[in-house]
Amino acid sequence: MSEHASPMASPAGLSGLRRNFDPGDPGFHADPQAYYRALLAGPPVQVEMGTLSTVVSRYGDALQVLRDPKRFSSVIPLQPGTERFHMFGDVKNPLWTDPPEHTRFRRLTASSFAPRKMAALEPRVRAMTGKLLGRIDGGREFDLVAEFSKRLPLYFITDLLGVPESDFDTLVPLVEFSFVLNQLKPGAPLPADFLEYGARIRAYFGGLMDQRRRRPGDDLISNAVAAHDVEGKISDDELFSLVMVTVLGAVPTTADMISAAVYHLLTNPAQLAMVRRDPALAAGAVEEALRLDPPVHTTIRFSTQECEVGGVRVAARSPVYVIMGAANRDPAHFPDPDRCEITRNPNDHLSFGEGIHFCIGAAPARIQGRLAVTMLLEHFPRLRLADPHWRPVFKGSTMARGLNALPLRAD
Repeated sequence: MSEHASPMASPAGLSGLRRNFDPGDPGFHADPQAYYRALLAGPPVQVEMGTLSTVVSRYGDALQVLRDPKRFSSVIPLQPGTERFHMFGDVKNPLWTDPPEHTRFRRLTASSFAPRKMAALEPRVRAMTGKLLGRIDGGREFDLVAEFSKRLPLYFITDLLGVPESDFDTLVPLVEFSFVLNQLKPGAPLPADFLEYGARIRAYFGGLMDQRRRRPGDDLISNAVAAHDVEGKISDDELFSLVMVTVLGAVPTTADMISAAVYHLLTNPAQLAMVRRDPALAAGAVEEALRLDPPVHTTIRFSTQECEVGGVRVAARSPVYVIMGAANRDPAHFPDPDRCEITRNPNDHLSFGEGIHFCIGAAPARIQGRLAVTMLLEHFPRLRLADPHWRPVFKGSTMARGLNALPLRAD
């Protein structure tokens, strides 16, 4: 990604980018820094995105919204302009709920992400990483995204859910569909092939849930089923949506995080040399990649009442887009924000969210990212871009963004 000043960054250009901002626009995905600079140049801006929406970008304003679920709700109001967010229909799920429903969902997954489980993750992730690296032929050009970044978190999440490795490919289309759904325009119908696949994946996980009821194990589905059966407070549809949110929230985002971390290191030789000398700095490289290129660049809340953010009036029941990617580059909070600095401290980016919706999978994602970077550099001491003149292409949606490919060589 280009870190140079955009030609659009003139005062007139900044004003135009602010007034016409759309987080789902391909132009934004290609060069978000120009948009971030424009958004950070003033208070929140209001734009038409299906309905009049408030775009919040400055770090302090973002914290205000994310930490206040009473005024800025995650529950989607049923009104024109919000159709794109109803991928689960009327079924409640962790993403689009407030307490007490959200608290109930978090409780169902808490045991699977308990500290004792996190401590046991590293050897399993290390084994998965080593297995994938052993399949890559470093003597030829290879695409890190397709051959490694996408596969490691999919291996991990299938293991966490207790999905047999033989069914690995069953979940691949689900991850790809997540980007298609996020790119839908307001009011657009769901793709027919997604509806067909959705029925198949629902039947597949329904079978797994039945199996776990008969023969429970120590996996996320078994733990959620046990909590479900004991408390009697979650329906099968809600349990299915919990599984879907776990997969869609863990796989593409972690894949994009890994690819971004490797890309930023390979395009910043001094930072790469630091990690080669001291592999413990891989954790900082992951955090800095999360700050510079968050896999989830935007999240959405809905105002419950007329209120104010950053001096701008927000109408009741209207969408509020929080641009974490911009907040992560706010010069009022991060010195020299466009510079890649893996030893940046503090690095309190917002890429995992903030408040009650802070990503429950942050710990395993960080473990995967750190081990992926460390073991890649150990396994391939001469790892580099396949073409030094290669320019990245990004896929993206209203909320997510990541590298489409990362061609490398290691010979």
